[in-house]
Order: sequence, then structure tokens, then C-alpha cells
Amino acid sequence: MALSANTTDFAPLTALQQRGSGPPIVLMHGAAGNALCFKPLIEALHGRHVIAVDMPGHGLSPDASSWEMEDLAELVFKSVSRLATASRIIWGGHSWGGKLAAMIAAQHPEATHSLLLLDPSSASGMAIPPEMLVDMMFARELGPWNSLAEAKDSARQLPQYSNWNVNVESAFERGVTSGPDRKWRARVSRETLIAICTAIGKDHSAIVRKVTCPTLFVVADESLAWQEPNFALIPHATDAVIRSNHWLMSSNPSELHRAVNNWLNSADERQAQTA
Repeated sequence: MALSANTTDFAPLTALQQRGSGPPIVLMHGAAGNALCFKPLIEALHGRHVIAVDMPGHGLSPDASSWEMEDLAELVFKSVSRLATASRIIWGGHSWGGKLAAMIAAQHPEATHSLLLLDPSSASGMAIPPEMLVDMMFARELGPWNSLAEAKDSARQLPQYSNWNVNVESAFERGVTSGPDRKWRARVSRETLIAICTAIGKDHSAIVRKVTCPTLFVVADESLAWQEPNFALIPHATDAVIRSNHWLMSSNPSELHRAVNNWLNSADERQAQTA
């Protein structure tokens, strides 16, 4: 797989890109993740054009000037449009990135081929205070740590890094850095995560309800109860429920890859029949 970092024509964001055929598949990760979270999925999509984005404030991308969902959706859309010259794109994402993908598809139907939602954040928002949510979900992957080895030992205990392997380890390493004090910390700060979770927590269901393109939901069985309202907003979507926690890419990659490939292959077959 020719997977390369693209930092030139994708300003202000960085991305990993696999060249291939078909409409580009743009993947946006969740809060505290980075583009390498999608490496196994990209490899499973062999032969397809895939762009995995480092979201603002994550991986190698700089912070955004605004963390509001509407502003971020436009930032990603404009950045990706410079790189992906195809007229229509498959917008995809996990968690925070999934909600952003749905908003992009809703607001830019002319640039949308279809939509791939991997356990997306609730379109109607969350009642949990953002500070509480960040401390509950991300505190143990923010640091500081005395060494990279200590950081990895901490991360491998977390559900977002389940089934720790070389790919999960590489994704974690992309998200941490060593400072002048020689301590290791996450590249994304607690303050940034709070701002992101504040924005995620708002109700954007009126926007997401406008999605009309072909859509696949792949959701974890552990998330099914709170995903039901998302299903209701896009009733024409195909739903696939897999055995997993919220972090599908590491928790159950094989079932995730199978669900996504089956949906994409079925879409290819339908297009070939109508051509």
C-alpha cells in the first residue's frame, strides 16, 4: 500500500493518502485520535483512493481558529476539495469525525457521493458536561509521562487502544510528543478537547436530517442504545451492527472492514448494472 503523508496541497490540515480508483473516501477520526487510526481500514480498502485526515489540533495538523462544528465542517470541506479533484466524495468518519462527515454531506450534496458513518457522535448532542466527558474518556491518554514507554503502558489499558498491536501503537505514537521538560504528553490538550466536546454536545440534528445520499452506519453493539436517534435522522441508511466498543477500528477491525467493503462493493455492482 502506498500510504504517504501529504502536507503540501492540503493546508492547513495534514493527511495520509492511498492512491487508487473510484470516488475518494475521506476519513475523519474522533477526538484524541489521528489519521493513523484508519491505517488498517485503508489497507483493507486496497485499490481505492482513501484520504485519512489529521483533524485540527490532532496528529500533525495545527489548531483551528474555531471549534464549532459548522466551522470545522467547512474547514475540512475546503481543505479536502483542494486535494480530491473528483466532483463527488465519499465522506466518512468515526465519532466526532462521523458527525462532521454527516454535516458536510448535508450541506454539500453536490460534492457528495455517499456517506460512511462509524459509530458517529450523537447528532442531537449530549447532556454530559464537556469537562466531565473529557476527564472520563481521555484523561489517561493526555499525560504527562516520564517516557514514551510509560505513555504506551498507560494507553494500552484503555478501551480506545484495545487489541494493542503495531498499528494501534503507531497511531498512539503519532498523537504524543516530548516537551522541553522531557515529559511526554498528547499533542491535543485537555482545553482543546473540552472545546471540541462542547461543540459536539450541541444539537445539529436539523442539519444531519438533510442527508439524502446513500449512507452506511457501522455501529458498535455497545453503542446501539444511543445510536438509535441517529438512525432515525437518516432513515434510508443501511445499518450494520458489529460486536465492538465505540472504537471500532481497534476493537473489531475485521468486522468493520467486512461491513465497509461489502457496502462499497454492492454500490459498485449497482453502478455497473446501471451504466
